[in-house]
Amino acid sequence: MIKASVISVLLVSSVVGQLEEFLSSPVLKTASVGVVVRPLGGGEEVASHQADLALIPASTLKAVTTATALQVLGPDYVFETRLFLKGDDLVIVGGGDPMLSAESFPAWWESLKKSDVKKIKGKVMADPSRFESQRVPNSWPWGDVGNYYGAGASGLNFNRNSFAMTFQPGKVGEPAKLLETIPTPPGVAFENQMRTGPRGSGDQGNLYGGPGAKVVSMRGTVPAGGPYTIYGALPDASLSCALGFRDFLRKKNFPVLGEVELGTVDLTGARLVHSQKSVSLEKIIRTTNFRSVNLYADSLFKALTKEGSSAAAIARVKKHWEKQGVDLTGFVMHDGSGLSPRNVITPRQLVTILKKARVHKSGDQFLNSLPVAGRSGLVGGFGKGTAMEGRVWVKPGGLTGVRTYSGYFVNKSGKEFVFAVMINNPLESPAGIVEKLLSALVLKE
Repeated sequence: MIKASVISVLLVSSVVGQLEEFLSSPVLKTASVGVVVRPLGGGEEVASHQADLALIPASTLKAVTTATALQVLGPDYVFETRLFLKGDDLVIVGGGDPMLSAESFPAWWESLKKSDVKKIKGKVMADPSRFESQRVPNSWPWGDVGNYYGAGASGLNFNRNSFAMTFQPGKVGEPAKLLETIPTPPGVAFENQMRTGPRGSGDQGNLYGGPGAKVVSMRGTVPAGGPYTIYGALPDASLSCALGFRDFLRKKNFPVLGEVELGTVDLTGARLVHSQKSVSLEKIIRTTNFRSVNLYADSLFKALTKEGSSAAAIARVKKHWEKQGVDLTGFVMHDGSGLSPRNVITPRQLVTILKKARVHKSGDQFLNSLPVAGRSGLVGGFGKGTAMEGRVWVKPGGLTGVRTYSGYFVNKSGKEFVFAVMINNPLESPAGIVEKLLSALVLKE
């Protein structure tokens, strides 16, 4: 049994036993663990273990990104996509909207007709220069960047920067035939090494490609049975957007004589024919945190500055919280989504940021962006049927060897707390012991 003096429990003797039991679990034998629980209204930490240990946050970093965006950009902030006519060319200028899809094409077409445009004599051009050209950080794992969740943010996002691949499995162990891709990435060849796995084995496939790839390799398995669809990252979402709209217009018998082109366009003398605004930032951060969408988080991250770069966004995040008195010693940020395994933050830093986010004038909006344990989002099953259900607002995070949980809870006396439980390298999923710890804390007076 780990002694209380070793685990540094600071307050409330009744919590000592719960934290000791948690830390003594065989699941955590090889793990690096940090825990902080603090009353929202002030006072000392109820519990603290290795509060200043820098740990990989995974998707709990989205809580930092969305809290920053809510305060810096504001809840009513919107992304804007604009269409211009310049000479004979149609120019699609991206504003970083992570929700942009082909569903917008009919409205774009209507605007062209209302502007008395009968045809596009030149090219359809895509301008993604609102964000830097490097869409994924150097520190993202090679095994992630070809998959839908590792697409990275572009100044002109499209279709969640992903495409669908449908396979026809054979017998177990046999090749799985690629039936179709939607949308088909332009200029990309496919190297299909996907095979058939057992029935019910789910998506065990991986894609290898990345930004600008001309060859996308497919490996792993899809389950035996009927056609099965998985999703990969578009090598160039901006180009896919321009190509998709050009083909949409042609199918509507709206002539487009030129091809598609990607680049930064000088808009001097151009005529605006359409402006499309996204839903509000308040709605976007709710989806970001409920569904843990990397693209949404990284688009918000890059939107924090006019430069639209990761380097500028990192500096903006640090400046924003340091200005509010947060000690960010040892904090390392590579992205806004938490996909990089090189991100690190301490439990105390995370709790301090979350506390400041909650007491800010936008605090209720931030709280409502977090899913509720046992009730909603990706934590609909986490804590269900326990004391946690309906009382814990939590942003979970997970990478290989990483499980983290941060947010707020209201105990049985109605007192609100902010917490972070960060676990790196457990022997197996620690979800059960985390549920037990949080349930015990909720039940404390």
